[in-house]
Amino acid sequence: MTDGSNSTAIIAAWNAMVVGNYTEMATMVVVLYEYVITFGVEVDLFWGKEITGASIVFFLNRYFVLVYHLVQLPSWFLLFSSTP
Repeated sequence: MTDGSNSTAIIAAWNAMVVGNYTEMATMVVVLYEYVITFGVEVDLFWGKEITGASIVFFLNRYFVLVYHLVQLPSWFLLFSSTP
């Protein structure tokens, strides 16, 4: 590989990674918005009720995504602060 094509490949890979991170951050914003607007319904339908298999699946499905995005958050800020 020549030096020019190597630089082009590095820039293309960096751009793909940045686009992927922006897409993931936008997804997190949409998920957080959905959590905020449906929290009252969740409280009415699930909190204080009997724990069933369906409620366990609901809470695992709902909060696993939130925990995943919160764990990823610091790595996004480290990446965006090191942009060239």
